[in-house]
Amino acid sequence: MRTGSVLANLEVKWLYDVIALEESRSFTLAAKARNISQSSFSRRIQSLEASLGFSIFDRSANPLQLTNRGKIFVGYARNMLDDMDFQISRIKGLNNTTQKIRIDAAPSLSVLLLPEIIAGYTDRKNKTFHVESINVNDAVFNLKEGKSDFILSFYNEELMNYPFINHKIFDSYLHLVSPCDEHGRPLFHLHRGVLPLMKYANDSYMGRQVNQVIDRTPEITFSLTFVSSMSELLKRMILNGDGVGWLPQYSIQRELDEGRLTILDESLSLPIGAWLYRSGSRLNQAAERFWQHIKTRNEPRE
Repeated sequence: MRTGSVLANLEVKWLYDVIALEESRSFTLAAKARNISQSSFSRRIQSLEASLGFSIFDRSANPLQLTNRGKIFVGYARNMLDDMDFQISRIKGLNNTTQKIRIDAAPSLSVLLLPEIIAGYTDRKNKTFHVESINVNDAVFNLKEGKSDFILSFYNEELMNYPFINHKIFDSYLHLVSPCDEHGRPLFHLHRGVLPLMKYANDSYMGRQVNQVIDRTPEITFSLTFVSSMSELLKRMILNGDGVGWLPQYSIQRELDEGRLTILDESLSLPIGAWLYRSGSRLNQAAERFWQHIKTRNEPRE
């Protein structure tokens, strides 16, 4: 079947219907939100699926779930409607209309890196960035469901493969660092007793990386005293003199230069990288332009 013939049979209201159902996962609630009877709403969803030639929802699941094809389609529908609303508003001469660029980011990257990336993007007219700092599992779910355009995060095996696309943002290192005294000398030393450790949570990317180093260096004795998934909080605890910990170079370069922190052993440093991930489906116009900007930036920095 030709693409044109499929589109000719679609009604725009069906796209709003399917988004309402995706958000509520309930035919009753979605029908109420769309102000029609549940039977009429169900028929419209069925008509949409019949026109497409595949099921959008897995009705055997409880609660209702999107099929794999449905996940792709809902993301496409969201972006198509966003583009349509934006362009119609422009035709009407409404200059205050904006398009959303939705980004989910790892907590440390949202604070330390994302502002720099957005500041470097000059084509921000009629665009609004919506940024959420959430854990990677929730971020991946949102991307699959079409609820976000991008994920800014560390290496993720699942997101490196189809149907996702990625672009590397930078390379860096995780260093084991100690706070320093007023003369720039480390307050803690390797192999001199037990080291109080400020550590990333085990279920975080950073935590898993650090655990691998700890496991292969049993000669160094750590005492776990503080756990968090937030780099800035760990950094503050270490700067306060509470212990040692692995921190990303991009967040501590100034403190290293000022002699407030020092790297205890570079052989214990870990290479890390950050990527911007997206779905392979077409995004709205604003998000696609932002993606092109990201791809034409300078090479990944350290």
